[in-house]
Amino acid sequence: MAKENLPAFVADHAVCELQASVYALSLVGTYPRNAPLVDRLSALAAEELRHFRKVSREARRLGAPMKTTRRNFYVAELRAACRKEREPEKGLDLLLVAALIEARSHERFERLLGHVTDPRLSKIYVELAEAEARHGPIYLDLAIAHAGEEATKKRLDELLDVEVRALALPPKAEITVHGAA
Repeated sequence: MAKENLPAFVADHAVCELQASVYALSLVGTYPRNAPLVDRLSALAAEELRHFRKVSREARRLGAPMKTTRRNFYVAELRAACRKEREPEKGLDLLLVAALIEARSHERFERLLGHVTDPRLSKIYVELAEAEARHGPIYLDLAIAHAGEEATKKRLDELLDVEVRALALPPKAEITVHGAA
């Protein structure tokens, strides 16, 4: 569906990059005493913001209307499953949800690469797929450091079940980076 309506997909992707940057910075603000998290996620947030700028320029070039935010059912389902009461569970869930989102973004961009015929977009999506491949493991490493390997593996398995259910929901009409189609 994305290749059939590339301008809308690119515009949605721009919003995702902005939200990814904001999310990484929100974790920096939540855990300011965790130096490895602060260093890695502030750098990741800066990279996501650069991606937002590139992708939003492409969306404008393609004539796609830009949204400032939007609710993504997939992300909302994952975040709804996050535990909020105490640590290290809260931080673990926040980091793992981000790792899953980044992993799925990487998969989506890899699948999209063979279908993008616009040379400028193709070049950008190669770069973005490589970045997404790095981002997921960053969040996963931080999750392990936050809660330990055993707790991380157990919770990741549980969140993967949540993800399967989220992706099984009826598809929405909108073109989105994170979705079932």
